[in-house]
Amino acid sequence: MKRHNIEFLWAWFDALRRRDTEAMAAALGPDVVWQGIHAGLICNGPEEVVAGFVSGYDANQEIDSLELLGGERHIVLGVRAPDLGEIDSREIGGEMYNVFTIEEEKITRIEDYLRRDEALAAAGLT
Repeated sequence: MKRHNIEFLWAWFDALRRRDTEAMAAALGPDVVWQGIHAGLICNGPEEVVAGFVSGYDANQEIDSLELLGGERHIVLGVRAPDLGEIDSREIGGEMYNVFTIEEEKITRIEDYLRRDEALAAAGLT
């Protein structure tokens, strides 16, 4: 299941790269929530989540590395990029982690973390 989930998320990011917003939305649950680094940063539903990822992708052109860590229900994506300096006036220091929850072939929740260890713990990968 871990490999399947990693490949599922890899395909979702390929759709992002190709700007295939229909494929991105199709992989999201109807009630998907993307919780940012604080309570005020939140996207609800496929339309907002897709728009947020496309906007973020466009804003961060340089990427030093990507890391995908798979679990049975969660995938952790680590991004290191020089353009990741600040989000909503909060310094993030060039790296960020997303925890994706995958249920029944759909992304149902995404949560952002500034520290790798916190993301791994949230995903049950410690």
